[in-house]
Amino acid sequence: MAPGKDNLAESFSVLTQRQLDKFVQEYNIRLDLNPVLPSKNEAIYPFRQGKFHLYTRVCNFANYKVPFSKFLIRVLRYFRVHLFQVNPFGISHISHFEISCRALNQKPDLDVFRYFYEFITAGDWYTFAHRKGA
Repeated sequence: MAPGKDNLAESFSVLTQRQLDKFVQEYNIRLDLNPVLPSKNEAIYPFRQGKFHLYTRVCNFANYKVPFSKFLIRVLRYFRVHLFQVNPFGISHISHFEISCRALNQKPDLDVFRYFYEFITAGDWYTFAHRKGA
């Protein structure tokens, strides 16, 4: 099978460190999230333990900007989904919850988020919907 989206075990990063630095600056990715460039001989899959993988071409092509935070990554890891598997409305629910918590001088909490939102499928996407009765 040829390398590509159907065989990530044979797909490798072609980004240079300079391109990564420019991407991080352009998309305001927090440096404390420790963005790292995979080595040229490290396949995209299986994913490296403890790392969150991001496909820069999707962001560049669609001008897709997400306010990256540790809370967003914690939510995605908990539910074992990738950023690009969650529809934009679901991502906005995470961001809205985090902003609301910070406006109240509270640290966003995953258990509280799970109380107010449920993880559901929406066609080929995943999303977060307001939990009924919460």
